[in-house]
Amino acid sequence: MTVDELLDRFKNECPVAMGTRLVLNHLLSDERMDTLFATHAGSQRCGELLFSSVADIMACVALNIKPSVNAAYKKHKEKLKVSVTSVYNKLQGIETQVSRALVSETAAELSQLWDHLEGPKPPPVLSGYKTRIIDGNHLAGTEHRIKELRTLGAAALPGTTIPILDPDKKLLVDVILSRDGHANEATLHPEILELVEKGEVWIGDRYFASQKMMTTIALDKKAFFVFRHSKGLLPNWESQGERRRIGRCDGGTIYEQKIAFTYQGRAICPRRVTIELDTPTRKGDTAVHVLTNLPSRVSAKSVANAYLKRWNIETAFQHLATTLNSEINTLGYPQAALFSFCMSMMMYNLISVMKTSIGCAAGDADLADEVSSYYAANDVSESWKGFMTAVTEKEFDSVYGKLTLKQLAKELVDVARKLDFSQYRKSHRGPKKPPPKRKSGNRGNHESTARILDQRAPKC
Repeated sequence: MTVDELLDRFKNECPVAMGTRLVLNHLLSDERMDTLFATHAGSQRCGELLFSSVADIMACVALNIKPSVNAAYKKHKEKLKVSVTSVYNKLQGIETQVSRALVSETAAELSQLWDHLEGPKPPPVLSGYKTRIIDGNHLAGTEHRIKELRTLGAAALPGTTIPILDPDKKLLVDVILSRDGHANEATLHPEILELVEKGEVWIGDRYFASQKMMTTIALDKKAFFVFRHSKGLLPNWESQGERRRIGRCDGGTIYEQKIAFTYQGRAICPRRVTIELDTPTRKGDTAVHVLTNLPSRVSAKSVANAYLKRWNIETAFQHLATTLNSEINTLGYPQAALFSFCMSMMMYNLISVMKTSIGCAAGDADLADEVSSYYAANDVSESWKGFMTAVTEKEFDSVYGKLTLKQLAKELVDVARKLDFSQYRKSHRGPKKPPPKRKSGNRGNHESTARILDQRAPKC
């Protein structure tokens, strides 16, 4: 069987894996990864173990192709010609600017690839504006393998991240990284402000709604914000008129009011959009207040809907945690853990582009949101070993090694047309039922499930 025949078989049987390999072959080329490292690394040197080799290992782990760093190392052992200790030492030394560049540079490439995809795409969150959604994320506690952690009972936090999402393309385009697991959003505001560009709209939760943040975005950056009102960060404000009822939105009634506040002698007059909720939140909130300096031509309902899109980044976090292997509990050193998280962010972007290509191929932009990231990632992890064995890297490069972005986009859409969508559709569950009240008792007690089921009344 020829290489072309093998590739056609994988296109038909494992289209998501085929698309993933096409994009990875472009993004994770050895030359590209080693150039990225050489450009952004500070004190860390290349040495015998190349950065591109470490990236290959972590890509396998992030996509759940291999369950651990050590398992991925064993697969690449002969090629690497270094010990697994050298791999862990390399991971521990990867500087945060290198990890961040991995996300931002590959995201920029994937954004261009997204532009080349031919077919219908979802409408923008705010027409005429470039939007960014931000949220903080503390990496989960790791195992206490590091000597200094072994006597501690508390969780060991390896770092804090603030991913930045482009909600129109559903790509994580950048990330703020901190090695300090106790760092919060407020301490990282200056780094966020460096990224704000004129005319952009930044959407975030209450932790970003400080007076300095909003004043700087509005007056210095000439940009816009849509932040949830935090009474702690903005306790004093003045009403500039009566609150007006605007109408209904999903889940509540919208009201709008002009307000004003002053920070260091500089006045700003945003709108305060309130959503009176039909059902209280889990925390008991009956209303959500959103502050924005968007012009009045952007309606209060559009502002409310834009803020509701903030949940897109929460969904991204869920996919990173459950679908991809983003937080490896054996990587206790902060720089290793942050690099692992950034590699998973890149894989999230890759799968997101694949989902968009499926919508383009089907001629239905809404179809992309119905593709299950879990089933897509599962297709990759199940078929990857056989794919790599059947078609070697050299053979794959001989066919697809010199594709332009436009050609790559066409290949992705062609592959997506061969996909049986029923195998990748999300499984929607019904509304959650309130949990029944449990009988009191010691946690150490146990029951036989079979005996309990035997007590069921027989069915008629």
